[in-house]
Order: sequence, then structure tokens, then C-alpha cells
Amino acid sequence: MFLKNKIASLILVATIIRCIIALTIDLGNDEVYYINYAHHLQWNYFDHPPMVALLIKLTTLNLGITSDFFIRLGSIILAAFNTYLIYLITKKIKNEKSGLIAALLFTSSIYSSIIAGIFIMPDAPQLFFWICCLYFQINIITSSEDSKTVNKNLLFFGICTGLCIMSKVHGVFLWFGFGLYILFYDRKKFLNPYLYLAVLLSILVVSPILFWNINNDFITYSFHSNRVAINRGINIDSFLREFLGGAMYNNPLNYFLIGTALVAVWKNKIYLKVIYTRLFLLQSLPLILILLSVSLFRDTLPHWSGPGFIALIILTACYLSDIKTKLGKVVFYAIYLIVAISFIGILAINFYPGTFGSKNEDTLGQGDVTLDMYDWDYFKTEFNKIHEKNRAEKRISTNFIINNKWFPGSHIDNYIAQPLELNFVALGTLGDIHTYDWLNKYRPSLKKGDNAYFITVSNNFSNPNEIYRTKFKKVNTPTIIKQYRNNKPTRNMLVYLMEDYIGK
Repeated sequence: MFLKNKIASLILVATIIRCIIALTIDLGNDEVYYINYAHHLQWNYFDHPPMVALLIKLTTLNLGITSDFFIRLGSIILAAFNTYLIYLITKKIKNEKSGLIAALLFTSSIYSSIIAGIFIMPDAPQLFFWICCLYFQINIITSSEDSKTVNKNLLFFGICTGLCIMSKVHGVFLWFGFGLYILFYDRKKFLNPYLYLAVLLSILVVSPILFWNINNDFITYSFHSNRVAINRGINIDSFLREFLGGAMYNNPLNYFLIGTALVAVWKNKIYLKVIYTRLFLLQSLPLILILLSVSLFRDTLPHWSGPGFIALIILTACYLSDIKTKLGKVVFYAIYLIVAISFIGILAINFYPGTFGSKNEDTLGQGDVTLDMYDWDYFKTEFNKIHEKNRAEKRISTNFIINNKWFPGSHIDNYIAQPLELNFVALGTLGDIHTYDWLNKYRPSLKKGDNAYFITVSNNFSNPNEIYRTKFKKVNTPTIIKQYRNNKPTRNMLVYLMEDYIGK
């Protein structure tokens, strides 16, 4: 009976595939960094709000089970809920066929199915609350003005938007888009006091971000403003990366279908109530177009616009359900493509001979993004041999590992220091160590005269002789741990023994 239910079958199969991926590759550099959030909960962090930390806390049973799978489990669970919500929304505004197509398009999106559906990122809770908000908005605009349903859904929308912002600040675009809809098409809503109560609820939910920043010199805003500040001159490379990256992250075939649907909207050939079309365009295009505009002058990341494509997926599904051409088959090709990409990715990460990046011994593996997720346990085992040998020979004993950056520091912390019960300290500038600047205060710290291991990797090398020449009296020649993938050199780890810490 279960397998006859198409939406349930899709969710089951997609969840199984996500679990396989989560079990077969190590955590990426962003993922392993966000575990640090969960080690010490705050109302906000240097880079993002705290919702991803709470999600990690929940699925790892308060960090009691810290395997990569359980760290990612929250994203996998939310992806299943998201698929069903997309189905419900589209079915509600159109029909069941449209709902199934929307669920397929959502599942075939690399952003929604992998980046926010497997990897433990702020995008995972953000996307869940974003889709919930779309559901509440549908109920708001379709109910009679004096209906209790409107007021109830306004309050739910206000709370969920706040929670979306507490996941990632891009959630503010939910109010931006909905505010534009009310301003242009439904001004009577301005007379409803529940609208302002909803705004107040959003403000109350996100207020911890403000209070945290007041106590920390508004570091979050200065950091992110530096990332998106407008510079002089046109940056074509950044624009192309944002545009083409958006196409890749959302699945190139989906991107083509979405473009086709937008043309149909332009020509008024999509059979959907105009209120839905207007709402979905305002909940998608502002975020996408603003980021494309910013990318002309400043580097952006393609996944930032990911939530904006959700409403476009719904519009596209409604369009495809009515047409009788072979265009609808592209939806299934998109599913085949993401399955192929997923398993090719697993094979490439785990079995590609050597590295996609630099072959030079000093920078071996540089530029190879697959190495972020490849066999960090090997380095733990090999480093432990060095550490135990030093202890057995009574050469120099230390329980400290240091690094000067959040990456690869987070990998070294999570995969080496913590399993071996060693202390990890990030010694670097705020711009390099990010939230470790706060985390260091709650961990054992280096004292004058202490020794420490400095660990770095060839694909992201830092030279301790330059960084710490005024902080340690002696930096020994490194021990090099060579890593191979499918019997070909892929990356080196360099372990420096640092003697006699001088202090700050």
C-alpha cells in the first residue's frame, strides 16, 4: 500500500539515497565548522544565527552521538518534510499531478536535495521554515479578510519567518516579498492589526541576534557587509559564477524548465490563479535578482539564492501539469541526472586516483574540493602514531594541537583532536578563525612555556615559521604524512612540533 503512494515512495527512495551519501563521505569544511556552534550554544555566531546548532544538538542527542551521519540527520529529516510540504502546497493551489511534479523538481534540485538536504548547513532549517511560510501565505491570501484563518496564519507566518531568519538572515526576504504583495495587490491587509502583530512576533523571535551583536560590536553585520559591499568596477567572473552556479545548484534541466515557465507567465499562458502567480514571483525574483545584481560588483555564493527558486519550482510544476508536450519528460531526466551526479560524486571523492588539484608536492591537492570530504580518519591514525612515539621516547609531551584558520582547523579539531582527547586551540586573527575566537574562551588555553603540535595540509598550507615566529621559541622540522587515494598521491599533512610558547 505504501509503495502505491507516489509521494511517499519518492520521499522514501530519496531519503535512502541521502542516507547512503551521508554515510559514505566525510563532512565538508562548512559542515565540520558548524559543529563548533553546537559545542557552545550562543544566541548568534560570528557567521550565522544559531538554528543549525540547535539542529545538530537535537539529532546528536546533545552531542552524545557525533558520527557524521547523525550530525547530518537533521538535514535529511527536514528534506523529507520539505518534499511533502512542496507537494501539499502545489496540490492545494492546483491539483495532485502538479504536486507530484513539484516534489520531483524539488528532489532533483542539487540545492534543496543535497546542499540543504544532506549537508548540515544553515540552509537546512532555513529552507524548512521558508517553505512553511509559503504554506501560511497561501492560506492568508485565499481566506476571506475577516476570517480567523487569516489572523491565525498571519501569526504563524510571523513566527516562522523569525525562525527562518534565525536560521539564515536571507529569511528577511520573506517579509520583503510578502510586503510587496500586500502593497501592490492587497492593501486591505494594512488595516488588519494581526499583520503588525505578525511583524512584532518576527522581531521578537530574531531579537537575540540584535542583542548578541550589541554585546559583540555588531561583528556579524560588519563581517557580512564586507562580503557583499559594492566595489568599483564590474566583476564579470563573479556574475557568471552566480548565474551559472545557480543553474548548476538547481539542476541545469530544472533551470531550463523554470525559464520556460517564466516565459509562459510572461505570455499569460500558465493556468493558475493570478494571486498565486503574483505571490510566487515576489517570493522568488527579488532575492534572485538582487544577488545577481550584487554579483556584478562583489563575490557571492550561488546557494544564497537557493530559497528563491522554491516558489519558481511550484510555478513550473503548475505549468508543466497542463501542457501536453514532451517537455514534462525533462522532469524525469532531471531526477536521473541528480542520481547520477550523487553517485559519481561518491565515487570521485572516495576512489579518484590521486587528486583533481595541484600535483606539486608543496601544494599537493590544492584546488581539489573533494579532499574536504575524504578520509580524515587516516590522518587521525597516522598522527596518533607520531604523538604516541613522542610520548614513548619522552621527547616532548603536549596535549595541544593548534591551527591558524577555521579551515582546515575545524577538520583537525573534529577528526583528530577530539577523538584523541587532545586540546585544539585556534591561534589566528578573527577573520581567519571566526567562531573559534569565542570557543577558545571555553577550552583549555596555552600557557607560557607550553608545547603544541601545529598541523596543516598541503592543499591549504600555512607556514608556522611565518605565523608563529614571535609566539614560540622553536619550530621543529615537520613530519610529513602522505595520503593516497586509489594508490596515487592526493594530499600531505604536515605536523610541526612547536616548543616553548611565549604568549600573545
